[in-house]
Amino acid sequence: MPDKTNQLKGSLAALIVNLIFGFSFLFSKVSLKYAHPLVILASRFTIAFAVMNLLWLTGIVKLKFKGKPKKRILMMSIAQPLLYFILELYGIENTSSAISGVIISLVPVIVIVLSVVFLREKPTLRQVLFSLLSLISISVISILADNGAKNKLLGIILLLGAALCAAVFNILSRTESEHYSPFERTYIMFLVGTVGFNVIATIGLRGRYITEITSAFTSFEFIGAILYLSVASSIVAFMLYNYSTTILTPVRSASFSNLITVVSVLAGIFILGEKLSVSQLICCVLIIAGVWGVNQKTTSDNKKAAE
Repeated sequence: MPDKTNQLKGSLAALIVNLIFGFSFLFSKVSLKYAHPLVILASRFTIAFAVMNLLWLTGIVKLKFKGKPKKRILMMSIAQPLLYFILELYGIENTSSAISGVIISLVPVIVIVLSVVFLREKPTLRQVLFSLLSLISISVISILADNGAKNKLLGIILLLGAALCAAVFNILSRTESEHYSPFERTYIMFLVGTVGFNVIATIGLRGRYITEITSAFTSFEFIGAILYLSVASSIVAFMLYNYSTTILTPVRSASFSNLITVVSVLAGIFILGEKLSVSQLICCVLIIAGVWGVNQKTTSDNKKAAE
């Protein structure tokens, strides 16, 4: 059982990850002014993978894949980032912001179910209740921000698939931490993402891919946004996430993802000049309380740790 210091490090890593993810929507908005979403995904993971190779080739980090099981880590990498981002992208296009926000916030709840089924890690009643508290609060914020778009069944199914992929990634990152370092897990994820998104973008844009990507990179604003998405929101965030799943249970690490909504709301207020309503403030406080509640140890937990 990890000691208290490691638990704190894991929690801090998960917190930083979701702070980074919370701000990523601002940079995604900027990049979308200059490029197709598929171009952004392909560029994001190509740059991230190139930087990771640079770190490896210069000897800053080491990679060791020989003799290690490959099946589950490939499944993990296909689930996240490849399937997750594609399903989320087209799911959001076919649903309202309210529905998309609610469905994506189901990830921690799905993780609880998968943890019980596959890892035999039974959550406490407190963790379940506080997870539901965050889920309900996020749902309220999402409904208040509803853009009135029509919801198609296809969009709902795609978003449910995205939420499932995110949960599967969380579980597999935990199991594969026995064999692979956080850097190695992230490296394979970005290898799959680079190949997958470039192939999908090339096919999906039908000959316009090269033209669109060269046009986008003539803008310094786009370059700045894509560097944030590639370096901060991909390399730093996913390495820290894979580190946190090495230490924390999937239920605890996934619970921090609820903070993305809080960070996004605050970023909208302080950076975009949006107004904060009383209901948003209350929901943000409840979301934070939910994350705190999931990560608090009970007396019985402490006894188990001592054993």
